[in-house]
Amino acid sequence: MQKKILMTGITGLVGSAYAVKLLKKNDNIQIVALTRGGKGNKSAKEKVAEAIKEQCTFDAIPGFAYKALKRIDVIDRDVSSTIKDTAIEKLTEIDSIFHCAANVNLGKDPYNNVYIGNYTGAKNMIDLAKKFNVDSYHHVSTSYVAGRTSGLVKEDGLVPNTTFNNSYEKSKYNAEMLVRSSGLNYSIYRPAIIVGRLKDGKIRKPLAFYRILEFFGMLKKQYCAKTGTMPDEPMDIPHLRMETRTSDKIYFVPIDYVADTIYDLSLLPCENKTFHITGKGPAKMVDIVTATCKILKIRNGISCHEKVDKPTLRERMISKFLGDLLPYFASDITFDVSNVVEALGEKNLHWKMDEGRLLTIVKEFYLNAFPEMIS
Repeated sequence: MQKKILMTGITGLVGSAYAVKLLKKNDNIQIVALTRGGKGNKSAKEKVAEAIKEQCTFDAIPGFAYKALKRIDVIDRDVSSTIKDTAIEKLTEIDSIFHCAANVNLGKDPYNNVYIGNYTGAKNMIDLAKKFNVDSYHHVSTSYVAGRTSGLVKEDGLVPNTTFNNSYEKSKYNAEMLVRSSGLNYSIYRPAIIVGRLKDGKIRKPLAFYRILEFFGMLKKQYCAKTGTMPDEPMDIPHLRMETRTSDKIYFVPIDYVADTIYDLSLLPCENKTFHITGKGPAKMVDIVTATCKILKIRNGISCHEKVDKPTLRERMISKFLGDLLPYFASDITFDVSNVVEALGEKNLHWKMDEGRLLTIVKEFYLNAFPEMIS
């Protein structure tokens, strides 16, 4: 029996991985993708085709892209704007909605663009779910709806009266509130900080954490140019202090774990449950720093401090360019995964984000972004 899924965020990191997996494993699925056009007058259809082709290549099934795209209809629509659209009005027999689109900007939001976009996008998709009377509603959130809380965070429900690090967290928190009060049959998925896949550290679209790696890659490049040192040689740089507390609860999650887990959960009946897609073997800040310095062959190193007195120019640059990320490296949250274990068992929770896996992820990034630094 043919099943039609209305989907947002299909060009994103999680959305493209989920869509390809869904289509590859299910011949009876048809996707209607709501997305907007890209830069340079790229149409929505072209943007989707590019993302699906890239994802299929990433998954080592490049030949499947043509078959996948034949089963994806594209509607050019920004889900955070008015949802009234002739093409949408003509849709029939939508069985399920998978809402994955979001503005993931973690920085300042002076005009509330991030908040309004994410909140309105969720509201619009819930309205469509009711209009089409869908069987199930799948909502991709973030584990950091927990905001600045600490301690154990359960999957179902929201931490009351929490404060947030940014508009993104707040928008996803309030979007979840909309889902929970919607009356729909829903599942909510909360990924943490997405990094490269388990086996080789590769990732299709480096986001968030990778800005830190890029920053230190550029820093070494500057010192190499200044001192005449070859980029792949070991070198000392003035010791850098990062203003952040050292945490051992940094929830990096491999992209393949995220896609596989959300896919497996989405096949189950929606029973108004929430699932932390975080794993249960978080990284330690000290291991992240060690891995970065080891791959870049930086001898003097980097250290973390709750307060940096009299910061140098480059230490001020860390705060300026990476300040929005640093709260995630000082978090004291432990994410409960009881619902995931109950639904899927322990089968995908064997991995741990230890120093060895971090080395693989960090090295893979620099091989692509700064290949001259890797000998």
